[in-house]
Formats: sequence, structure tokens, C-alpha cells
Amino acid sequence: MIIKITLIGDKDIVLPKSYNHILQAFFYRNMDPLLSRFLHDIGFPYGKRRFKLFTFSKVIGKLKWKNKSKGLIAFEPQITLYFASPLMDIVSSSVKTFLKRENMILGKNRVSFSSIELVKPKVEEEITVRCLSPITVYRTPEGERRFHYLNPWQEEFYDLVRKNLLKKFEIVYGRSYEGELEVESVKVVESHRKKVVYRGTLIEAWEGYYRLRGSEEMIRLALEAGLGVRNSQGFGMVERVL
Repeated sequence: MIIKITLIGDKDIVLPKSYNHILQAFFYRNMDPLLSRFLHDIGFPYGKRRFKLFTFSKVIGKLKWKNKSKGLIAFEPQITLYFASPLMDIVSSSVKTFLKRENMILGKNRVSFSSIELVKPKVEEEITVRCLSPITVYRTPEGERRFHYLNPWQEEFYDLVRKNLLKKFEIVYGRSYEGELEVESVKVVESHRKKVVYRGTLIEAWEGYYRLRGSEEMIRLALEAGLGVRNSQGFGMVERVL
């Protein structure tokens, strides 16, 4: 389930350059408190990992100014956010909360709810998508603690995206996926590389255009749960373009 949310500030919306943690906190605050606590503290276990099973876009709006020395950016008062999850309870909880609240806080900005729209992309067994938030995957070599982030010119990048989707599929549907699953780049250039600081951690991620092939169930999952890891931190949300 995917929703498009329009918010309006009482003035320009000012955020730090890396604002993922602010958006994440915003979505956690604007859902049922028990569900929010469960997702934040527990999530859905798979082996040693825990999945939150939601994702969201970057801020979509008209950029007003940047202040590099202070690490701030400003958008004109109207902005759009996309939020998605393969679990209807997560999205419906957010929808109900947004509809109840006239005024909300996004970082240090006071915003009001303008509109909410259910997005229903056409799901087929092969689609082309673009990133609404950048994709990140990494590996940790044995004996090391430092993450090695991968890029779209490495085959392992796509292998890890596929493996991650298979785990999400098993959590959501309660069974292993047996069908075809391919992820490949359509258009990725160096400018699609993004460096995001999330709570003190520098994360390398990639925007761009990608092609997905798989069952309709799997394609829908990719659109609703996101590609790669750290989806609940604002990474890996994609939308269909072709």
C-alpha cells in the first residue's frame, strides 16, 4: 500500500541536509503509538536481523535555498512525501492519524496536513522504476566492523538487493519465493551517488533507474517495502515509470 502525502508549512520548510532521521521520527509519531513502539523496538525478525517493513521517499518540493556552511536546505512551504508498506495496518494507521491532526511538527517546522492520496501503480511482471529515495546495500567482511557499501557497477549490488527481497517476501507471505527475480540497472550515473548521514553514520546510496522482473506479488512487494536495506531509515523507495 502506497500513499502520497502533501504537507504545508506556515513558512519555508528548513531541514538539515541529511534529514532522514527527521522524516523517520515524523512517521513514527504519526501512527498508532503501540504499533510505532513495536516497529521501532522490535520489528519482524528474520535470522539475526529485524525488518520494519515500511519505507518512505525523500522530500519532494521546490528547493528555495541551501546553506552549506550550516548544512541546511529550505523548501517552499508545500512539500510531498511518499510512504509505503506491504502491511496494510502500518499504512492505514498513518492515514488515520494524519486525518485526525491539523498541525504537526517536522523537525523544527510546523506543518499542516493538506491531502492524502492512495497510489495504485500498475503491477506487471517486468517494470522500470526510479528512486524516490536512494538504494543502499553493503557487506561486512569477516573480522571487520566497517561497512563496505556497494555500487550499481558491481554485480554483488544486485545480488544483495535480490536476497533482501527474498527475505521480505518470506516474512510477508510466510513462504519462500520460487519464481524468477531479476534486478538490473537501466540508467545510473555518478551523480546518482548520494552520501547521507544518518545519526552520525555516513551511508552511501544510489538513485537512478532500474528494471525489475518477477511475479506480480514480488514486484508489488518491491514497490511497497523498498529495495536494499535501511528502508525504514528512508532508503530504497522506488516508483514505477514504465
